[in-house]
Amino acid sequence: MATVALRLLRVDLVGLLLRTRHLPLQDGISENVANVYLLKNDLNSAVEQCQRTIELDPSFADAHYILGFAYLKQGRNEEATAEFQKAVELSRRAGTYLGNLGYCYAVTGKRAEALAILKELEEKYTKGESTGQFLAGVYAGLGDKAQAFAWLERDFQQHSGQLPTITWRLQFEDLRSDPRYADLVRRMGLKP
Repeated sequence: MATVALRLLRVDLVGLLLRTRHLPLQDGISENVANVYLLKNDLNSAVEQCQRTIELDPSFADAHYILGFAYLKQGRNEEATAEFQKAVELSRRAGTYLGNLGYCYAVTGKRAEALAILKELEEKYTKGESTGQFLAGVYAGLGDKAQAFAWLERDFQQHSGQLPTITWRLQFEDLRSDPRYADLVRRMGLKP
């Protein structure tokens, strides 16, 4: 998996992670460590890191959503759903966490729930409380690539600063083989 994010993280990352494994880390640092494990597909380490973080700060929504993705990749769908729901609750229904939950619903066959999340995200989008990327992730999970790319294109046209994160966010893995993805990433000035 040769994404931009992973290329940037090739600095003696393993050594850094091993040195920090048993230290209590601030929430943001701990989140980044867990995210690196997740992106490296070291799911057990991602789970352990998130669990340690949640033990120290149960109200840290980011640890719950990363744990949700790790569980999702492990096929632990009920646990993943519970973690995404917790992140949504803790964030007071912030767009990014709703998008993650909607994606989870979509890929686990809960279409009606995913569509309800899409409706909520569209309302937030019209109020400027969400980006198109969050809707695109849910559509990607539903397998609706046309809608996913339409929402990503909206973000591109509006110069969303969040858009480059599609190069590493898990919701967009299935879009990366589509020529529209390579075109969009090139137009952002990045390498696909």
